[in-house]
Amino acid sequence: MPKYLTNTFLQLSDYKFFLKFAINLLIILISHDNTAAQSTETDTKSIINQQIWIDLYPHYYISEKLEYYGDAGYRSIVNNKSWSRIYARPSFKHHFNKTFEVHAGIGLFYIFYNNSADQFEVRPWQGFQVNWPKITRISFKHLVKLEERFSFKTEDWSSGFEFRFRYKFFGKVSFVRNEKIFIPFYAELFLPLTGEIEELYSNKGRAGVGLGYKLGNDWQFAFVFNWQGSRVGVGENINVSDYAYQIKIKKIWNGSLLKKNS
Repeated sequence: MPKYLTNTFLQLSDYKFFLKFAINLLIILISHDNTAAQSTETDTKSIINQQIWIDLYPHYYISEKLEYYGDAGYRSIVNNKSWSRIYARPSFKHHFNKTFEVHAGIGLFYIFYNNSADQFEVRPWQGFQVNWPKITRISFKHLVKLEERFSFKTEDWSSGFEFRFRYKFFGKVSFVRNEKIFIPFYAELFLPLTGEIEELYSNKGRAGVGLGYKLGNDWQFAFVFNWQGSRVGVGENINVSDYAYQIKIKKIWNGSLLKKNS
């Protein structure tokens, strides 16, 4: 068998193993947390929601400095099926060098509620990112965003507005012996600055850690366990724990251009 076919077969075999591992882990975690949620369902301070997130991340390098990227996907609470969301968030970023970037984009969100009117949101945003420090196998990044949220209830198209600050600390750990496998991690803070949107579910912070796999230079797959604090009613305190099990798929075009960027 030609060498390139052998390498391709090995890569696909590794990918299938990673996908099978992620699916099995997902089933175990959901089964465990469903039991925990049922045992504490009468205690509102201990409510646990399980969510499924499936997200796609396309990246296209237009030039050495300019990159189109973004994300799109589906998210849902699976234990009571009370909330789900579809979204797309096309964005651009300019690489000044390997350390500093500026970002801008717009998010389009449609939120489905079982017991309330659906919501549609438009979220323009701006930000900058610092990629520092970088150790041999560990990279750290800091993303600061200013986000304008325009929200509309679909039953009567009444609107709300919120201007908020977001800070995300994230990075990854690469394995020494196998550079295809990595551990992504992050923590993110949401801070409303002005305005208020009437919404059933709201969170002020989240964090996550996972396991990722690189398939060649263009594809990346990751399974991430996320935790966030949220609420279950308008005006209530943040007293609910959300566990979200996320599958992330990333595709890169013209990635070789980034290596030229110094």
